[in-house]
Amino acid sequence: MTVIALKKRQVFLALFLFLSLAVQASEPCEATGELEKARIKRVVDGDTIHLSDGRKVRLVGIDTPELDHKKGQHEAYAVDATDFLRSRLDRFVYIQKAKDERDRYGRYLYYLFDKDRISLTSQLLSEGLGYRIAVPPNLAYQACFEAAENSARNAHKGLWQQTLQWQPKAGFAFSRVTITSITQNRGGWWLETNRDLVINLPSNVTDYWPAQKVFYLEGKEIEVRGWQHQRKSRHSEFKSWVLSVRHPNDLLEIKASTNR
Repeated sequence: MTVIALKKRQVFLALFLFLSLAVQASEPCEATGELEKARIKRVVDGDTIHLSDGRKVRLVGIDTPELDHKKGQHEAYAVDATDFLRSRLDRFVYIQKAKDERDRYGRYLYYLFDKDRISLTSQLLSEGLGYRIAVPPNLAYQACFEAAENSARNAHKGLWQQTLQWQPKAGFAFSRVTITSITQNRGGWWLETNRDLVINLPSNVTDYWPAQKVFYLEGKEIEVRGWQHQRKSRHSEFKSWVLSVRHPNDLLEIKASTNR
């Protein structure tokens, strides 16, 4: 009888922990801190909008598939992500400035929230309509964004129905590769891969990358995300493509339990 009672307690405890985790995973990503009220006037794509006062805004913490405004050859789920934001047209939203307020294109870098102060980025991620990205110093809500993305990934929603195969193209990339060798110079860390790709951890973010942690990755299969560009130099000894990673959240060793 004691053994049976103990087993029942273990079952109930496991169920309680499961339900607790499920509740935590489904908790909305709510705004904290100072907010400004604004109105969406125009949607460019799934991560870029214009406010009614003319400000062009890039959502922080996410990259959505690209729309092809010229030929209409849109990436998968680009239209879905755009339509999600278009459903908010002429409605008010809350905006929150990021630490680094502008990108190199002059766009404002803001976190956006709906009327209930729930993150629009987290809503896009939870539907599998974009990939989470970490670009210091704009790291607010990263844990929440990660949970939202994982919920979509576990449910195989949207982008998570696709395989993560490296492709030689410019722009945002998310793929799986194996690290074959590692070097360091004034440009930061350089992680050669089994593809025509080298991963760069720039010198201005090397504080995130202790040497022991970086060298540990040699020979490992990793999952990496970031913006990729083709080298101008065409020396045969160099890989043709470079992918820049700025935060450890965006370069992870693949474990056996990771979804494929």
